[in-house]
Amino acid sequence: MAKHDQKDKIKNLLDLEAQAGPIVTITIPLNPKEDNTRLDQIQTDSLVKSAKAAFQKLYKPELWKAYEFQISNYLKTLKPNATIAEGVILYVTNDALVSYNLNYTPQPEFSISDKLPVLPVVKQLEFAPNFDMLFLQRDSYKLYSVNDLNITDPDNVPADPFDSDKTETNTIKDPKQNGPEWDTHEYFEQVDKYVQKRYSDVDHNPLVLVANAEDAGMFKKASHNPYLVTDKSVAIDTAVKNAGENYKEVAQKIHDQFVAAGKQAIKAQYSDMLGAKKATTGLDDIEQSVLEDRVANLIVADHAYVESKDNGETVDVTTSKGARSANELNTLALTVLGLDGDVTVLPVEDMPEGAPIAAILRW
Repeated sequence: MAKHDQKDKIKNLLDLEAQAGPIVTITIPLNPKEDNTRLDQIQTDSLVKSAKAAFQKLYKPELWKAYEFQISNYLKTLKPNATIAEGVILYVTNDALVSYNLNYTPQPEFSISDKLPVLPVVKQLEFAPNFDMLFLQRDSYKLYSVNDLNITDPDNVPADPFDSDKTETNTIKDPKQNGPEWDTHEYFEQVDKYVQKRYSDVDHNPLVLVANAEDAGMFKKASHNPYLVTDKSVAIDTAVKNAGENYKEVAQKIHDQFVAAGKQAIKAQYSDMLGAKKATTGLDDIEQSVLEDRVANLIVADHAYVESKDNGETVDVTTSKGARSANELNTLALTVLGLDGDVTVLPVEDMPEGAPIAAILRW
């Protein structure tokens, strides 16, 4: 599995329902741009206390100890780092804790349920793969990797492809001196070989180019990297010598490009399938199609809610809405994922016919 295959990450969450006890879900907004860790901590402590109080009303109070132990250990690791995440979601059971960074600001909420609230993670992972960013100039380059919204520098000191592999330096003696033997095309070829061999061929992540327009065009002609993305890039001015200093903003722009492209692809696919009579927005039709394993892609509006048909057996408790039945749309999403279908969360304004739910059918 490629490391940017996000569908498997979502499906792996389904194993949590087999764990002992109910699932406690906590969504925590973060302030990465302001780095207001003190405010984050106060808000998080309040959420955990509220979740504890609600849990102990529903279950034996002593059962909370196992949850509290895992949450406390996790929060010790929640420290500022290079990230574009604006929130985090925790799924906690009696003997497991799974967390995901979120690239949107969630409401500070908790819920307690027998069923996994999967839609917040679907919203995060569906369109945005992990990716590498190559900041390229004619005499230097810098590579960053974005994994689960965290940005890392694979090399503390960027390696020079000419110094690191002497077999590739025969035709260029000193490329950074811009001397008579300088060949930009060949320099870009060597950078391309180096990045592909040591990064792309290892992680299989999309490689997005960050360069000025002229250099980007030259690099794409010189590159033989099959992971180089040709329809997404970020342009930088030739005068920017330390372009890597704004790597967070660039990573956000690239992430947004992947998300925008994914949304457009889903909308186009739905339109095509509607013309072929393989799409619907009827809730009853969708529920029957889910039972018959005919749903290829379940499309849910962000924050949409339909009361569960479990007669209140599964309870959702949140700080903003109080106690209510579980979300039937979440239940449908879990079923579709379990049957190897896809689930997509779209903004309300992008939903087909403005419906809270839609489906692309297999047949």
